[in-house]
Amino acid sequence: MGLFPFVILLLVIAVAIVVAVRTRRRTRERRAGLRAWAHARGWSYADDAPRLGSGLRGGPFGTGHSRSATEAVWGTYADRPAVSFRYTYKVTSGSGKNRRTRTYHHHVLALELPERLPYIELSAENFLTRTFGNDIELEHHAFNDAWRVRGEDRRTTYDVVHPQMMERLMRPDLRGANLLYEGGRIFLWRRGQPDQAVIDTGLRRLTELLDLTPEFVWDDARNRRGD
Repeated sequence: MGLFPFVILLLVIAVAIVVAVRTRRRTRERRAGLRAWAHARGWSYADDAPRLGSGLRGGPFGTGHSRSATEAVWGTYADRPAVSFRYTYKVTSGSGKNRRTRTYHHHVLALELPERLPYIELSAENFLTRTFGNDIELEHHAFNDAWRVRGEDRRTTYDVVHPQMMERLMRPDLRGANLLYEGGRIFLWRRGQPDQAVIDTGLRRLTELLDLTPEFVWDDARNRRGD
């Protein structure tokens, strides 16, 4: 190996070390901030919370490999158990020299439901999902154009996504969001790094959606559980 390639290799290694050190420092600072934030409001904090995404198939869950739930804070919001966490997974494509792995980060918020509901997922509609997706169509043309709705039980989905709920979801602060009812929780998430500044705002929006859910939906869920 000549001198120039050797120098380049040393520079690459040095840059990688600097990036790794800075990343670890930012992670420590971010986690310390979350820990302090949780403590100040009487919530709990954990660096790792593997059970949070376990067994879920909707949204970002059940995708890719090397999945992890980290930087979790949890407590009570509007008298409901609430949680915020980072959810990460990796997707590997190609092979040999063309093999690439990409890491995806999501900020996930969730509230516990009064009763466990069948899977329902709402996400932004686009050309591909509109053309090739298998959506549940609702009696609101503009809503169907904006939202993709999937659910394992059509009756429950129609009951949950009723006209007043659709009106709320069409407002700018929620339009285009990602929502999931699964595993006894309602989830709201976005791709990117977690931001503790939006936790309360997101949980407030989830609270509004749960408050719009008719009581008979929970009654039906209780009856199913009792069967």
